[in-house]
Amino acid sequence: MIHYPHPHNEQHHNDNINHWWAYETNRYLQDRLHNLVIRANWNKRIICQIHLTTNDLEIHQHRFERFISQLENIDKQLKTIAMQYNEQRMNKLKTIFTKIKNYEN
Repeated sequence: MIHYPHPHNEQHHNDNINHWWAYETNRYLQDRLHNLVIRANWNKRIICQIHLTTNDLEIHQHRFERFISQLENIDKQLKTIAMQYNEQRMNKLKTIFTKIKNYEN
């Protein structure tokens, strides 16, 4: 016997799938964000302990430009799924990354 789902059950199933997708995507993006912050903190601690040459400073700035680009990408994706999105937190991280990039620490 073939069971055809009732239309209401199908909608409920679709809602569950959408919620699962949003949860998994959010979890993945939050992990990426966490790892990015860890890498930025590690880099900040290293540059605070040594004197950077001009070449080192350029490499450092390019690295943090990539970090900021990744942060903006994660920000855009988190905003799209609108699950646990905190705009204030993202703006603060951008400000911190920019300060570190400009060697203002």
